[in-house]
Amino acid sequence: MRPRRARLTSTPRPRNRRAQILAAASVLFSERGYHNVGTEDIASSVGITAGALYRHFRSKQDLLACTVAESFDEAGELLISHGIDDLTALLHGLAQTAGTRRDLGVLWNREIRHLPPEQQASLRDRLHDVVSRLSAVLGHSVPGVSGADAELLAWCTLAVLTSPGYHRTEILPGRLIELLATMAVAVSAAAAPLDSATEPAADLPGRGGMAPASRREALLGAATRLFSAKGYQTVTMDEIAAAVKVHSASVYRHFDTKADLLAAVIDRGAEPLQLGLSQALFSADTSQEALDAAVDAYIAFAMIHYDLLAVLTCEVLSLPPARRHAVRSAQHDYVGQWFQLLEESRPELDDTEVRFRVHAALTIVNDVSRTVRLRCMPNVQERVRLAARRALYG
Repeated sequence: MRPRRARLTSTPRPRNRRAQILAAASVLFSERGYHNVGTEDIASSVGITAGALYRHFRSKQDLLACTVAESFDEAGELLISHGIDDLTALLHGLAQTAGTRRDLGVLWNREIRHLPPEQQASLRDRLHDVVSRLSAVLGHSVPGVSGADAELLAWCTLAVLTSPGYHRTEILPGRLIELLATMAVAVSAAAAPLDSATEPAADLPGRGGMAPASRREALLGAATRLFSAKGYQTVTMDEIAAAVKVHSASVYRHFDTKADLLAAVIDRGAEPLQLGLSQALFSADTSQEALDAAVDAYIAFAMIHYDLLAVLTCEVLSLPPARRHAVRSAQHDYVGQWFQLLEESRPELDDTEVRFRVHAALTIVNDVSRTVRLRCMPNVQERVRLAARRALYG
């Protein structure tokens, strides 16, 4: 009698495998940076092979695009389903979406630069559709808000919702959603009653300015603009040299490596931020006065040095480990001073809420400063100042 052969069994493929891959990719891209993550890393974190991953996505770029696009689509559907009559319910719904995707803001602001131009354009169209729909709701719901003001408020509100991606403070999911909704509601109503342009625009499109006489300064400026626009990993020393109209060998007379050039750019940005904070502390009599002055100094810096701020917020991961640790430590000290000032100003807030509120305020400034149309608005600093203070104080 022949022995009976064992029956082969196969484990069924989970129906949510695609969603698992997207979630894993989002976390890895936000934590390590797009260029530091391979498809093997993503596949391994889900427990599959790279070949199995390619059954769902054509490439790593396709995977990155999908992680962002699906969240935009979800937000767009939410805006359509809620209409324009119940702003509070809508913002709670958006907070629910954002609370389950803490990494969305980081992926949008830091990583989509690595996508082909056509994919970037498609994602921008989806985001602008979300902004346009939210602007319409705000224009309908917030008294006295014009079209341009409604758009700015929409960007500030979305900045609050995506701000948790820039820190790792632990919080229960339910409380995160409630806190995001509370801040979003406060910021969405931060309409500045300003009818005339008393403050000059921060940036004039098309105005190139004057080049510095120092070759080193010219290289730092060119590197800052290129790192901001394209990302450190994709910019070459030849491109930086070409932007200054010199031979690439000239760059190496001032900087031994591209990493040294990045470190010099980041050091250049960190110093004035710390000086602005020191001046805010020196000139104030109370913690709230100091924090308000720190907000003002940060906004003033961001609206002028927006490329430099983008490098500070997006490219620290590209530094060598030892240098990265030193920069992170300095950044933590800077933000930590904001934490302390808010804790002293609002002792009823616990440490977790303080951290989320500070990062929300910073993200509002960062997001507005990197958008040309917004930072060129009349009185933009006053409008952003009001939105940031609403995020901090409610």
